[in-house]
Amino acid sequence: MKLFSSLILAFSLFFFSNLSACPYSAMTKIDQKLENPSQFTKEDLAKIINLRKLGEAELKLGNVDKSEEILNSALALFK
Repeated sequence: MKLFSSLILAFSLFFFSNLSACPYSAMTKIDQKLENPSQFTKEDLAKIINLRKLGEAELKLGNVDKSEEILNSALALFK
């Protein structure tokens, strides 16, 4: 029983720790930050939108790691 409880706990921690790395979460963060586009230059805005579209396209193709990499690049432009 302790082994089963330990496995459930380990799985739960792993699952919830990876939620922040989800490409869908990154796309939501990007969309929220783009709600006020006046705070960005036109060039940065174009880069962010393009990276978001590329990340979504990679995700649809099943390339989750590539999608995360692209979306993280877009998020880095907000800083």
